[in-house]
Amino acid sequence: MWQGRELILCTLALLAGNLLGDALALPPLVYLLLSFVFAVTAWRYPRLFLLLTCLSWLGAAGVQVGRMPRPGPPPALSLWAAGCKASFSAWLGTLLPAGEEQAILRALAIGDRSGLSRELRAAWRDSGAMHLLALSGLHVGLLYALLSRLLSLLGGSRPARLLRSVIVLGLLWTYAFITGLSASIARAVLMITFYEISAYVSGSRDGLSALAGSAFLLILFDPESPRDIGFQLSYTAVVSILLIHPRLKRLLHTRSRLLIRVWELLSVSLCCQATCGVLAWFYFGNFPVFFLLTTLLAIPLTTAVMYTIVVAAATAAVSSATASVSSAASFFAPFLDRLSDLTIQVLTWLLQILNTLIHLIASL
Repeated sequence: MWQGRELILCTLALLAGNLLGDALALPPLVYLLLSFVFAVTAWRYPRLFLLLTCLSWLGAAGVQVGRMPRPGPPPALSLWAAGCKASFSAWLGTLLPAGEEQAILRALAIGDRSGLSRELRAAWRDSGAMHLLALSGLHVGLLYALLSRLLSLLGGSRPARLLRSVIVLGLLWTYAFITGLSASIARAVLMITFYEISAYVSGSRDGLSALAGSAFLLILFDPESPRDIGFQLSYTAVVSILLIHPRLKRLLHTRSRLLIRVWELLSVSLCCQATCGVLAWFYFGNFPVFFLLTTLLAIPLTTAVMYTIVVAAATAAVSSATASVSSAASFFAPFLDRLSDLTIQVLTWLLQILNTLIHLIASL
């Protein structure tokens, strides 16, 4: 029924084995031996259930092997990504003066929440909008939508679509490194990578297959990932959106585009809260009472802020680069400076409105 049905089943089998290895701590050699036996059997007698059994034992072995101590320094790639995040965070700090707006800018853009005061954190948490300051699939999704619309000008031919996918994925992975290669961003970019690749492998983009493929790789290379709260929240949210949201969306029958957009926002929020809200209550003991109000007001405003951040960063970078090149290019410097200043003023204004809105919702 689904495209990539086998991939989904394989991912579930690997996850089941991972959880089994966590609950039943047998020596990893036992799990590896069982996995090898079923792998050979599946190769000799191609049956899906044999492959699934093999993957289950492999998942059990992976979680046991992954818990063995590994002395040594952190990977060079992680250190380099952390350095990129620190440098970019410092550069973002030059766009706005120190204060709440600068702290929110850094948190929204790259997930750097070090500048948030205790009161500001409490206001965003009580309003149910704290997830907006934690880098997640929402940020990657907004950037993906923006890049896809801008690059749609390339056309609809197969070479144009392939070039668009390469550019989009390249920029998204660049953003992942700029943000320190955090687990949440890496998960989201990996999902979109599988989503884009599925269009060329199966002829159409399949959300469930992309979700399963990204989860399969993460569990395979990081067996501890299913026990991460962020992993559970991310995949639970996406599964609920893919499976529940289309049904909720069809409940509203209207020709008003405004009402359709409002209902889409509210139905997505309802899907996520029906699943992620339960997990959040289980882990953290709180539930955002005004999450619908936050969704209706804060998310559209946050979207505008995110897009403005992209424009402000781009104009500031181009303006700075133009000032240091030849005199022919510096002819445009005054215009670019004014454009950069105007964009930063708009960004400051939007951040002030967003912060005020969050404080009002938190005070209800």
